[in-house]
Amino acid sequence: PAGIAVAAGTGDNMSAAIGLGFGGGGLLDHPVLSLGTSGTVFAATRTRPDSPALAGFAAADGTYLPLACTLNCTLAVDKVAALLRLDREDAVPGGEAVLLPYLDGERTPDLPAASGLLTGLRHDTTPQQLLGAAYEGAIVTVLRALDEVLRACGLDPADPEVAARPLRLVGGGAQGRMWVDTVRRLSGRQLIVPASGELVALGAAALAAGAATGEDAVAIAASWQTGEGEELPPVERDMETWERVGSVLDRAAPSLLS
Repeated sequence: PAGIAVAAGTGDNMSAAIGLGFGGGGLLDHPVLSLGTSGTVFAATRTRPDSPALAGFAAADGTYLPLACTLNCTLAVDKVAALLRLDREDAVPGGEAVLLPYLDGERTPDLPAASGLLTGLRHDTTPQQLLGAAYEGAIVTVLRALDEVLRACGLDPADPEVAARPLRLVGGGAQGRMWVDTVRRLSGRQLIVPASGELVALGAAALAAGAATGEDAVAIAASWQTGEGEELPPVERDMETWERVGSVLDRAAPSLLS
């Protein structure tokens, strides 16, 4: 009917970005890591992404949302926990074990036919360490995808100023102690865990409010301070685990293609 405002639709990750106040009138080049059944990393940027490893979304205001998605995140780790008959919070760091939990193939890196891979077992390896290794494999994978997003934003992941920017952690995994601890340990970054657990819905609400008032939806969401929450200081990065898992992934990738 005449006079009824109609708001543009969007996707879940894009709506979460709006809900966080990311975009033309808000934060740019600040990365977000979402831990759910799949893992995603994204940032709002004025630079058009050109990496084939990314999904590149465009906004009407001239900004972009480069996004990388990994297929195996919380669901894959929960499967490993179930196989070991452990609670997901029983995990401890994996020691020498490396577990790449690519139970459904993998999207980033592009290994569609991959299956899970386990190496580095010792007589003293515990079930809790194996579960911790699954967390580490999932997080190293998504943090390597984050580096792709940063490069698409025209940023160098090794630049100390870039590495010092906080990482916003959202999704169901952001409520799990072991997920948060593993991201802190393997990224070495400050983490911000937004207080709101419904960022996708808030983004949709901001779009509706923008359609009704004519105001910028990102500016509306930013005024709600939805991106604020618990701030966790950086810890020393566990480079030994980062390099061990990354080395296994790099060497195994050719065999995981088939």
